Amino acid sequence: MVKDINNHIEFMKEFLNDINTLLARLSVKIREEYQVSKEQANVIRMLEHEKAMSLTEITERQGVNKAAVSRRIKKLINAGLVQWDKSEESMDQRMKYIKLTELGKQFNIESKQVMSDIVGNISNDLSDEQIEQARHVLEIIDQRLKQVNIENNF
Repeated sequence: MVKDINNHIEFMKEFLNDINTLLARLSVKIREEYQVSKEQANVIRMLEHEKAMSLTEITERQGVNKAAVSRRIKKLINAGLVQWDKSEESMDQRMKYIKLTELGKQFNIESKQVMSDIVGNISNDLSDEQIEQARHVLEIIDQRLKQVNIENNF
């Protein structure tokens, strides 16, 4: 039983490594086209899900210092991918948020298309049932990862 668990753990490590390697290599082309770093691309993807975020929120999510995030944001603003936005909803009108521009949204659309193409190629010979089974297991893993992130304040 322990040997099986160790094999499963090794497989998951290899699987996650393969995914990260593939994503990194695929994203290089689009990042070069938009002239953004991997860290800047992460900010752009974050903003898609959160709509607008403060510098502090981005800093906390990326786990780096505020100066590093400020430099990333400045470069993204200069590239026309994000912009500062004063929130109408905030009580503190001094609070500024960063949001995507149309160009930043286009970056995310193109990034997603690359992923869709890869997923289509990888899964084209699987049955609908196999795809549903895989999705079910991946959803369970995803929920557990999210819980670990919450428990560890990530």
